[in-house]
Amino acid sequence: MDFFLKVMLFTGMLLIHYVLSSQKNVYLGVVVPLIFVAGMSWRYLTVDTVSVKAQLMIIGIGLFCLMAEWLHGREVFQKNQEKELERLRIKDLK
Repeated sequence: MDFFLKVMLFTGMLLIHYVLSSQKNVYLGVVVPLIFVAGMSWRYLTVDTVSVKAQLMIIGIGLFCLMAEWLHGREVFQKNQEKELERLRIKDLK
């Protein structure tokens, strides 16, 4: 695969994961990491000839990035929820 295509694929995966993580349902953020682990495991079993240690490191780093993205998405959701609550409080006071 071309390097540019890999970068675009990873960027798209992070964008989709961010959008799913910032939704009301907490468990939507689990979809992309599961697909990532399944895809990397399939790739190890069928395509790559790298060592188990290298493959586990790749999966670990990827899951770390996805976890950080999930936490950021949850923070954004909570901030948006607080803003909406504040708007409702202000509207009720008027």
